[in-house]
Amino acid sequence: MSLRTKFMLALLLTGLAAVAMVGGLAYVGMTKKVDSLRRERAADSFHQAITAYLTQYGSWQDSPGPRGFERFMRAREQADERPPLSDGAQDEERRPPPEDRRGPPEDGQRPPPDEDRHGADDGRRPPPPGQGQGQSGRRGEPPYHFILVDPHYRVLLGAGVYEHDELLPEAARKDARPVRVNGQVLAYVSPEGVITPSKQELQYLAAMREALWYGVSGAAILALVLGLLISRGLGRTLGHLTSAVRAMHGGSLLQRVPVEGKDEVAELAAAFNAMSEKLARSHEELSESHQTILAQAEQLRELSVRDALTKLHNRRHFDEQASTLFSHAVRHKRPLSMVIGDIDFFKKINDQFSHATGDAVLRQVGEILRSHMRLSDLVARYGGEEFVIAFPETELAQAAALCDKLRAMIESFPWHQVHPDLKVTMSMGVCADLAAGTAEAMLQKADALLYRAKETGRNRVCFAA
Repeated sequence: MSLRTKFMLALLLTGLAAVAMVGGLAYVGMTKKVDSLRRERAADSFHQAITAYLTQYGSWQDSPGPRGFERFMRAREQADERPPLSDGAQDEERRPPPEDRRGPPEDGQRPPPDEDRHGADDGRRPPPPGQGQGQSGRRGEPPYHFILVDPHYRVLLGAGVYEHDELLPEAARKDARPVRVNGQVLAYVSPEGVITPSKQELQYLAAMREALWYGVSGAAILALVLGLLISRGLGRTLGHLTSAVRAMHGGSLLQRVPVEGKDEVAELAAAFNAMSEKLARSHEELSESHQTILAQAEQLRELSVRDALTKLHNRRHFDEQASTLFSHAVRHKRPLSMVIGDIDFFKKINDQFSHATGDAVLRQVGEILRSHMRLSDLVARYGGEEFVIAFPETELAQAAALCDKLRAMIESFPWHQVHPDLKVTMSMGVCADLAAGTAEAMLQKADALLYRAKETGRNRVCFAA
């Protein structure tokens, strides 16, 4: 899952959780408040109705009982729902129904003990008041049921909670509201009971739920839009950083990413740019140092294999390379010639013309030998006035001819420019016998041929297969 998706989901869940929590708390609070107000209003209405009812009959015992109270309540509701009438009509409408227009009983007479009076004489309980079409209830479902007790707290209307004539518990009496008629308490109304929401209240609660759903949907859309916008900028910066890191991994250390804003991501981008520049500079310095070290190492290596005076390879390097050339020639059955040369009367040159002149002779002879070698040939100063040459891929006759050419060039060099009386020649011995067994053995044979050249007059090349 990408960071953008995670960020959008986080915003979405946060927004939905916040809306759900706030909306849920508001819905519960409003519902409780509405229920409290509705209960209080219904209690006031019921108290007024029972007060009017008892005022009309004088007491509950003298009234028609629960059925009569229900008819009384229906008449009040119908009167509230009718349009205004003339004064005479209003007086007529205010009169109680004929069956309820009996007034207080005569002396010594009491109403018949029927089921409307106290109910449950035959084991059946009358329905509580308001079970018809209530003022704000639905048919068959009253808007409220409250508990009515006599002055001695015996239940007259139990609202489905208490039985008729049951003694109201002490805990329920503290909130009971007295019903006074002519200054006398005739009954108590307890707020306990069932409150049935009206159609308007149900519509109000449904509107609240619908508004809550609209709020949740709006929060979800807003969270998605904000997540898309914010994550796009964040993803763009992180994308630049990712691409730059990949480029650095590929070897391009100097990278720059755009710095947008002043937040933590911008600080990260700025820190990355500084780190990239520092790494690139350090890498450049390290590369330069590495190149310097390599050059110095090469110089040291060259110094270790070169002769300081003639700039030719020294004896150690020649021995190593000559062994390799010999092994290659033997393995591939290719020709190889070894040469050793010595400057004639070199001690006399040093003694007669000075050591500085002798050094000049060595440098010039070395230059002549080096400048006329092939890239595959190997020439070195072997020690003192001795020089050695290895000619790979060269037969004995060809090697002898090359050596004689070199000998002639040394002899014909204008040595008088070094000193007017100076003359320099060289004697050489050439061996091309791979059967000698080693490069060192071939040099030993070439050295023996060199002595023969010196014994036979010097300034010549001696060779043998």
